[in-house]
This record gives sequence, C-alpha cells and structure tokens, in this order.
Amino acid sequence: MNKHEKESIFRWDSAEKVVHVYSCHPSVWRRVEKQGFTPVKRSFQKGVEFARQYRIPLDSFRYGFRDPNRPRRPAPTWLSKAKIRQKKGGK
Repeated sequence: MNKHEKESIFRWDSAEKVVHVYSCHPSVWRRVEKQGFTPVKRSFQKGVEFARQYRIPLDSFRYGFRDPNRPRRPAPTWLSKAKIRQKKGGK
C-alpha cells in the first residue's frame, strides 16, 4: 500500500454512542492502544498488516471531538483581551 493510499476514518454512531475508527496509520494505532483499546479487526494484505478497526465509547474519545449535546467550556479570560500592537517607525 502506498503512502498516499493510507487513510484514517472516524465515524460517530449517535445511536450507539460509539466512535468507529478505521486507520492505516501506525501512529493512530499507537495513540488508540495507548488509551487501552484493542483492535476489533485487523486487515492483512500479502501477510502484512495494513489497517486496524476500533470501537471507542464516545465518552472516552479524545481527538478534539465534542458531543453536540455537551455544553461548551467558557473561553479563557486572556483570550477576550484585545492586543493592540503598534508598528515601530523605521523609515
């Protein structure tokens, strides 16, 4: 499998509250397995593993994804302050 053929797919099933992860990237495999999840299915081609599938509970999924029903956290206070910078006159 070529590098440009590799992909990662994250599919959220709202009925089951589960995120289905399909990935061809070993870095994603390591990240998911570091959290304690094991692959549901492994795909092989010519004896070489090229993809893994995982089922992750939505409450445990942390990839910058937020459940639409969960309220947002308030923004940090330092973000609301406007920073005005003046250019130094050179010429």
